[in-house]
Amino acid sequence: MDEDALIDVLDASKITSAEINERISQAVVVEEEINVTRLGYKQVAIRGSVLYFVIADMGRINDMYQNSLEYVKVLFNKAIDTSEKADTQEARL
Repeated sequence: MDEDALIDVLDASKITSAEINERISQAVVVEEEINVTRLGYKQVAIRGSVLYFVIADMGRINDMYQNSLEYVKVLFNKAIDTSEKADTQEARL
């Protein structure tokens, strides 16, 4: 391989490296945004899991109270649909 070809390969590697570093920087920013959004819904997730386990444990009281995950999802979505609408996430939650 001659010197000019080697320089071309090194230049291409530098460009590729710069592109990768830029994408990594963008991925870090996106990851932070996702984490902030995810944490904003943590209380909803906790309440949803409590709802699921309460309904699931009702089957221990009597067999007629056995319900599926689909039933819990319907209840949860119904609660979301009928809740008061708001412009901000904090007010909605």
